[in-house]
Amino acid sequence: MKTSIQSKHPSVLIADNDRSTILLLRSLLQKEGYRVLSASNGKECLEIYEREKPDIVLMDAIMPLIDGFTCCQKIKAINTNNYNKTPIILITGLDERKLVDKAFQVEATDYINKPIHFSILRQRLRRILKAKWSEEALRKSENKYRFLVNNLKEVIFQIDARGNLIFLNPVWSEITGFSVKESLNTPLSNFIYPEDDWLYQQNFQSLIEQQEQSIFFQARYLKKNGELGWIEIYAYPVSFNNQFPPKIYGTINDITERKHQEIYQKIENSITRILTDSVSVSEALAKIILVFCLNLDWDLGEFWQVDPETKLLSCRASWNQFLDLLPDYDEIQSPNNHHYKINLLNKVLAKGHFIVDKGLTNKNNQTRQNSASIIDFQTIFMFPLINGEEKLGVITLLSQKVKQVKSILQIVTTISNQICQFIKRKQAEEELKRQHIILQSELNQASKYVRSLLPSPLTDKVEIEQYFLPSIQLGGDIFDYYWLDKKNLVIYLVDVAGHGVRPALLSVSIHNMLRSQSLYNTNFYEPWTVLTELNRVFQMDEKGNDYFTIWYGVYNIEDRELTYACAAHPPAILLTSNSGIVTVKTLSTENIAIGMLPKFDFEQEFVQIEPDSTLYIFSDGVYDIVQADGKIWGFDAFLDTVGKYHQNCNTNLEQIVNHIRQINSNTSLDDDFSLIQLTFK
Repeated sequence: MKTSIQSKHPSVLIADNDRSTILLLRSLLQKEGYRVLSASNGKECLEIYEREKPDIVLMDAIMPLIDGFTCCQKIKAINTNNYNKTPIILITGLDERKLVDKAFQVEATDYINKPIHFSILRQRLRRILKAKWSEEALRKSENKYRFLVNNLKEVIFQIDARGNLIFLNPVWSEITGFSVKESLNTPLSNFIYPEDDWLYQQNFQSLIEQQEQSIFFQARYLKKNGELGWIEIYAYPVSFNNQFPPKIYGTINDITERKHQEIYQKIENSITRILTDSVSVSEALAKIILVFCLNLDWDLGEFWQVDPETKLLSCRASWNQFLDLLPDYDEIQSPNNHHYKINLLNKVLAKGHFIVDKGLTNKNNQTRQNSASIIDFQTIFMFPLINGEEKLGVITLLSQKVKQVKSILQIVTTISNQICQFIKRKQAEEELKRQHIILQSELNQASKYVRSLLPSPLTDKVEIEQYFLPSIQLGGDIFDYYWLDKKNLVIYLVDVAGHGVRPALLSVSIHNMLRSQSLYNTNFYEPWTVLTELNRVFQMDEKGNDYFTIWYGVYNIEDRELTYACAAHPPAILLTSNSGIVTVKTLSTENIAIGMLPKFDFEQEFVQIEPDSTLYIFSDGVYDIVQADGKIWGFDAFLDTVGKYHQNCNTNLEQIVNHIRQINSNTSLDDDFSLIQLTFK
C-alpha cells in the first residue's frame, strides 16, 4: 500500500460471527498492509481488545453473546481514562435506520452497510486512522508545550498611538502575502475581514481606554491573494511617561488550518446526520447546500441532478441569501446566464472533477445593463457527484467574493462519496416502490416454478427426505440430489443472497448448470472444482448483488466416503449412533462465498459414513428464527435439537420441522427454510 498506513502496519480487530466475512476481510486487509485480528462474537472481541489494543475495531452490529452496540459501549468504558481512544466502525444491514441511529447513540466512530464494498471501507479506514494518529501526535506535542512555544513562528507587531503598524517581523509576509514594507504605517484593521472589524475595534478600544490589561481573540483576515484566513491576536498596552493613547505590542498566530478542520468536522457530522434522517434526495441536498453555504461563506448553492433516463440536468434543490432582499433575483437566471451555467455543469460531468470559474455575470454584459440589482458572482465552484461510471449530478456554490477553494477540496471529496451512496440508495428505494405491485405477481409465479424444480424424496441405498418453505418473498434457496453414476450420489444446497426475482433467477441458473453438468473444465466428482468454476462464472456485481453460499457433496456408496466442500454455507450435521450414544459432527470447509473474490483456492474434505448415519444439509433460514423473547434461536440450538431427536431414536423429519415452526414467533419466515435429511443404510 502506497500510503503512510504501510509504514505503521496498523492492527484491525474484525468481530463478526460470519466466518466468510472474516475470511474475506482478512484477505483484503492483509494485502493493504494491515495486521488483522478476528473474533467470532462480542465476548471474544472484548477479550482480544483488552489483550492486543488494536488500532481500530470493525464489528458487526448483530453478534451472539454480546452484540456490537454493547461491545462498543464496553470498549468506550475501557478507554474512558485512556488518551489513546480506539475508533470503532459498526457494520449494519442496508437501510436499517434504527441500527444506524443506535450506532450514533453508542458513539461509534462510523458505520458501514452490508454488503461491504471494500473500496469504501478502505477509504474510511485510512481517513479514521489518519485522524487518530493526528490526534495522538497532538497529545504527544502537549508534553513538549514549552519547547514548541519557544519555536512557534508567530508575527510580532507594534502599533503606535495613531493605530498604525510600526513594526512587523518577516513572518507577517509568510502568513498574509503582504510585504513588511507595504504594510507598515497602515492600520492593522485594514487587513481584518470587514465582517469582523467590529470585534477588532471593540478589543483594541478596551486596551486604549485601559479597561483591559491585555486582550486575546480570534478574527478572520484577508490575504493578499484574496483568500480568507483565521488569526489569534494577543496584545497589551505599553505607556511611557503616561503617554496616551499608549502603544500596543502583541503577537499574531495563523490558525487557519485548525479552523478549517473544526469547520470540516462540523460539516461532516451535520451531513452524516442529514443523510441518516432525510427521506428524499431533494430534502437531503437542500439541507446539505445550506450547511455548505453557512459554514463556508457562500451566497448561493444549487444541486443539479442528472435524470437517469434522459441524462438531462435539472435543479432539484437550492438556497440563497438574496431571495428576501431582491425581488428580481431571478434575473440572474436569464437565458444567457442559464445557458452558460449548463455548459459549465456538463463540463464538470465530462471531466469528472471540480471546476472553478470567475464571474458569472461578467459573461453577459447585456444582462448587467438591463438589471440594476443584478448580483455579481465573482467565484463559481462546481463539483460532480459520480458513483463509479454513473454521473448523478453536480453541486454548485457561488459567491460575490473572490474565493480560494483549495482548502475545501478535502471535505468536498469526502462528503461527495457519502452523498453519492445516499442518492443511489434513495433511487433504489423509489424503484422498488414503483415496481412493488408487478414484483408481487412475479414472485408468486416464480415461487411455483422454483418448487417444481425441487427433487422428490429418494428411497434407495440412501433415503432422502426434504422440506422447503419459502419466506413471504421469493428467496434464493435451491437444492438437488441425483446419481452421477451407479456408485456416486451428488447432494447440494445453494442459498443466494437477497430476496426476489433476481436471486431466484440466479439460483435457477446455478441449478441448471449443475444438473446439466455444463460447467467448463469441472470434475463433478471433486467438489472443490465445482466451487472454483462457479466462482469464475458467477461474480458479485458492483452493487454487491449475486453472491451465494453452497454446500456440495459426493457420496460413494461402495467406499462409504462422502467428499464435500462448503462455500460460506452453514455446516452440514452428521449424526452417528453407536450403542445408544449419538455422535454429532459438523461438516464444513473454510471457503468464502461464491462471487466475493475472482480468484480463491477452494478446499474440500472427506468423511467415512457409518451404517445408519444421518446427515442434515440446510440453509441458515432453518435456525435464524426470532423467538418470542426477540432473540435469535441460532445454530447451536438447532444442533442440540437434532441431537436430542436422534438420541430418542426419532428421525421423523416432519416432527423436527414442526418443532422448529413452533419456536418461530412470527406468522411467516424471514428467510427461505430448506432442510434435507439423508439416511445412510
